[in-house]
Amino acid sequence: MELKNRPYLLLMVLSILVLILLQVFYLNAVYKENKSSLKQETSLLFATTITGMVDSLVWKRASLDGIPLIPNLDSLIGHSRKDVVFRSFDQQFTKDESDENFHIQVMVDSLGSIKTDSSKNRVIRIVSRDVNLQADSIRRIIRPIILKTDSFPRRQTFEFNFNKDLFGTEEVEEVFNQRLQNQGYDLIAGMKKFSPGEKDTLPKYKHALYLEEVNIPFGTSFQAYFEDYRKFLWMKMLPPLIFGILVLALVSLSFVLLYRNIIRQQRLNLLKNDLISNITHELKTPVATVGVVLEALENFGADQQTETRQEYIQIAKRELKRLNKMSESILSSAVSGQKDSPKAGIEFDKVLEEQLLSFKPILDSKGFLFDYQKDKADYHIMGHQESLAMMIFNLLDNAVKYSQKTKIISIKLFGDQAHLQLEIQDQGIGIPEKYQKEIFEKFVRVPQQDIHDVKGYGLGLAQVYAAVKQHNGKISLKSEIGKGTLFTIQLPKND
Repeated sequence: MELKNRPYLLLMVLSILVLILLQVFYLNAVYKENKSSLKQETSLLFATTITGMVDSLVWKRASLDGIPLIPNLDSLIGHSRKDVVFRSFDQQFTKDESDENFHIQVMVDSLGSIKTDSSKNRVIRIVSRDVNLQADSIRRIIRPIILKTDSFPRRQTFEFNFNKDLFGTEEVEEVFNQRLQNQGYDLIAGMKKFSPGEKDTLPKYKHALYLEEVNIPFGTSFQAYFEDYRKFLWMKMLPPLIFGILVLALVSLSFVLLYRNIIRQQRLNLLKNDLISNITHELKTPVATVGVVLEALENFGADQQTETRQEYIQIAKRELKRLNKMSESILSSAVSGQKDSPKAGIEFDKVLEEQLLSFKPILDSKGFLFDYQKDKADYHIMGHQESLAMMIFNLLDNAVKYSQKTKIISIKLFGDQAHLQLEIQDQGIGIPEKYQKEIFEKFVRVPQQDIHDVKGYGLGLAQVYAAVKQHNGKISLKSEIGKGTLFTIQLPKND
């Protein structure tokens, strides 16, 4: 049955493996998509964080009526050096060697020579050190201030101070991690700071997720990275992961239930076949016995011997009575659904002798001699009489069928306090050694080239083995080619 079901089982296993493979591909695609989205979103957040920190580097603020003037400085990044030009006004370039910082100084002076309208004069002076700025950047920084100067006092100075080391790694890391928490990212970012040419010399973490680097004025760059981002991604993937596991579990459970149902149906079919074969063999004994009795009465002169005739008639009556009892038992089992009747106390020697008596017409008709020996012992056991009777009949039937030349059957029964032992030996053709381990399996028949009139389906010894196991007994055989076979059965008395 296992070999028969192997294709179904293999197909189910392959289907589950394909489903697992699809789930892996799907989850891998979702993981990569979430990883890409995480990198894009956090890179943008990191860039805005750096820009905001650069914009906050106004060292001194000018305020008018409490309103601070903070220019947008994000245009400072990446401009060329040397020139500081504000073409709408006079230009002036100075250096302050004593100061490491550079200054953008905007001075509003009413005594200036530049007119911006008909009523007010202004001079805008920009004092700068060697910087990375362009004219457009200066306009963007200064224009918001100029637009506010209409209401400034006569002389007002705005000074913005920048240093090449604008802020440190720890400061950027702290601010960025705070923004990550505010945005709902349960992540801790690490930070790297480097100048041009230093990036390749810094240590790189193999399994970290690196964000896009952000440049700030004077060539300094920052790059953030996450070392423990996988846990965050898996937590984000938890819903599709649970859904995939649920689908896989439901499909697997369906396959398991389907396979169990197939096995159950096959077992029911096997039980049905067993029932048919058992009924056939059980009915065969009385039918065959009655047939032999009638044949003996008709052809061998048994009807002329009064004593023999009465003996055969009693055998036929007993077998017909047994046949009727078996029919009722089969019908009762079919109605009640009970496969086996409960064990009852029986005298095993009586069952054996009844079978020998029933088999006597067959043995006589074929010229067999049988030797029956029994020790004086108690042969009372708990068991099923019909099953044990069928066991004895099948062993005797085998001995008769496969004894062609020397037609002698020996039967021995003996026992002790715990067990009884039955030995049935013939002097027939024997069983080859390679078949001796398989002979008790169903549908196994030993090929015999020189015997053509022996019919059967390979069920007799299988039923013998089943009856022995039903009574928790043991069965063994010894056989030699051309010398015959000895079957030994041992049954417990009190089981």
